[in-house]
Amino acid sequence: MNDTNLFDYFSALIEACQKDKNQPRIYAPTGYDYCLEGAYYLLNQSIRQLAFRKGHRCVSKAAFTLWNNLQVRQPIFNYWYQKPVCHNNSEPVTVSFYRGAGSEPFLRKEIKFEGKNSCFPFRQVFHVEHVVPVNVILNQLLNVNLSNDKEKVYENIHTVLDKIYLCYMTKEEDRRLNKIAKTRRSDNFAEVIAKEYRDAGIEIALWQ
Repeated sequence: MNDTNLFDYFSALIEACQKDKNQPRIYAPTGYDYCLEGAYYLLNQSIRQLAFRKGHRCVSKAAFTLWNNLQVRQPIFNYWYQKPVCHNNSEPVTVSFYRGAGSEPFLRKEIKFEGKNSCFPFRQVFHVEHVVPVNVILNQLLNVNLSNDKEKVYENIHTVLDKIYLCYMTKEEDRRLNKIAKTRRSDNFAEVIAKEYRDAGIEIALWQ
């Protein structure tokens, strides 16, 4: 049985960052000569690795339509990063492929099912976007008052983490969205979708 408390883990990272902004570390108990470096980095990555609660993920209409046209047999929410997307469409579908941080596709072509090798890496065509930027969540976590009672600390951490929402979109949509400064985004996902997403021409197809 796993007795590790997720909020205690976040609290330990937050405490390390609050104590030493330049070199945040988590130390082992007295008598053990160990410390864990990079608490700030670990907190940032931990935010990105959270499993999402029901209703905190959505997919854009463009991504949803493309996914259905490619006739992928699993939901788009099951995919991430380099996971191969194996398509089964018999009719050709035009797809734009991106490489790295490139602002324009390196390849645009029609694809259709041609056997077991009819696959491409998820991240070349699709993107998973944090509606409220990770840095906004990170900064709010760093401001949690850890001197409060544990239950209050848990409540405050939950309030911040509950602002995390993911949107599955096409790489093309992500590139349009990147032109709108994320530093000015609200920490309210609904406001971001109503403004920045609308301005970038991104509509939501469904939530999960």
